[in-house]
Amino acid sequence: MKPLRTYAVLNNLASSLINPFISFFTASYGITGVLLAIVSSANTTFPGVVQFILAKIFIKAKRIIELGEFLTGLFWVLIGSFAIFNSFFVILYVVITLCLGVANFGWLLILDKVSETKRGRILAYYSFYATIGGFIATLITGFIVRDNLYIMRYFFIVSGLIYIINSFIISRSDVDVEYKGGKITLTRNPEIKKLFVVTFIFTFIWSMAWPLFPLAQVYKFHMNELQIAIIDLISGISTLSLQRIIGRLVDKSKKLVMFLGRLGLATFPLVYGLGTSVYQIYLAYIVSGFTNSASISYTAFLFDNSSYSEKRVNIALYNMISGISALSGSTFSSFILGILSTRVNLVMAINLMMITIGILRILSSLLYLKIKETVRR
Repeated sequence: MKPLRTYAVLNNLASSLINPFISFFTASYGITGVLLAIVSSANTTFPGVVQFILAKIFIKAKRIIELGEFLTGLFWVLIGSFAIFNSFFVILYVVITLCLGVANFGWLLILDKVSETKRGRILAYYSFYATIGGFIATLITGFIVRDNLYIMRYFFIVSGLIYIINSFIISRSDVDVEYKGGKITLTRNPEIKKLFVVTFIFTFIWSMAWPLFPLAQVYKFHMNELQIAIIDLISGISTLSLQRIIGRLVDKSKKLVMFLGRLGLATFPLVYGLGTSVYQIYLAYIVSGFTNSASISYTAFLFDNSSYSEKRVNIALYNMISGISALSGSTFSSFILGILSTRVNLVMAINLMMITIGILRILSSLLYLKIKETVRR
């Protein structure tokens, strides 16, 4: 049990040291357009695609976690050691998200095996405190770096070393899972198909704001990394506070939570587009506790409306559809911003697009009300 517990804690620590700052860091170094779109959507796009592929092949969970963690750490150490902050950073970051997608797939298989045991409950307990530790790690990074972004290279190295150490720690675990992939077949459930279509449409619109957020943080609100860390802290604390409440609400009405969760996401582009102070941004991110916690409703809906043999396939398809849609939406948004910024100044272009995206998020969230909440027996 100890290796699993240590792995969960260290993985959260390594991620929390750098992940909340990646898009902001990229935009601050002048990387914009399609490259920024790729970075801002990478964590959704590439893990979803690689996990869809893994769902079709035979794998051993521990082996792919070891490989994914080691390569992730190696690439972060290379980025930090050689201060790779140009467009080549984007290429390496894409590779990193692919490696993390591989590792996370293996970890999910192990969690699935231990979730109904005492080990699973203990692991969840330690994961909670690992999350608290992650908040502290994020604040430490933000407090030290602030406006001196060059210092981030050292956090990249530290995070990379933690990932490498973690690859050896997981190898000592006595828990492993052999996953026999199979042929991917589309579900016959019409409500699942409807969810896939609605997910593609909403995620496309949702992701349109992702490359705009770091640009607004840099060029409109002139934030530093400490302020980014505070945003992440507010979001995290709000999420931890509301998780159990939203979990009970999901049991009563998944469709309602799916709708309200997506509707709440309109808050963020609207406050970035209409807001004038970073304190308004802080206040808005209290809402993220609800929107983050509501994400369990989509997985719960898939599980409740899928047969046993369909569950993993439907989750894999859902993640891949979300990933492809996210990359498409982010890229499209960057293309539109490029055109718009030739006619008005950058801040005005960001404001106009954020307000438009906020309205589109409200309208597209209504599509979730079209889904019937019928449990498949």
